[in-house]
Amino acid sequence: MKGFTHILVVSFVAFRSVSAIPAKGHKAANAAASTAAGISRGASTIVMKEVGGVPGNECLTFRNNGEIVDAACVNTSADRQVTPSTSASGADVLLVQRSFDAGFRPDLVGKQVCMGFNGTDFKAVDCNASGTRFVSLVGGQLKSGTACQSGHDSAAQLTVDLSGSKCVGVTITTVTPAAP
Repeated sequence: MKGFTHILVVSFVAFRSVSAIPAKGHKAANAAASTAAGISRGASTIVMKEVGGVPGNECLTFRNNGEIVDAACVNTSADRQVTPSTSASGADVLLVQRSFDAGFRPDLVGKQVCMGFNGTDFKAVDCNASGTRFVSLVGGQLKSGTACQSGHDSAAQLTVDLSGSKCVGVTITTVTPAAP
């Protein structure tokens, strides 16, 4: 038999999926999306700097299309910020601070966005999408299962090692969350 909390969360998620999608950048909408996804937001927002990253551009940054690249460390910029948090199932997740535009990622407008793994890349994904494989910070490295961040390519895009044998680390700086 399912627990009351589980039934309540599932009911709320079902209700939320049929309600109107909130406007981009609306704080109440972001809070509602967080609740719908069952994410317990962590207390500290961080910026991650790739160890051995592109000189002068080591900070991990979410592009408009959700891909992750090395870019200049602008700690006050929402596209560089994530918040270590916990999913309803107890999984560690990284909530993405920035918002997304319908012109680039209509699937992420008005949604709570996490760093996820699609089997090839780490990128921004809907925290509540079916089959989402979350990425988390484990021992100073970005990981999802055995896969880990392995550095970056010639275009400064984050690369992933599926075997988990060639991982690079990140250092973190705690920051004040910027408006999405």
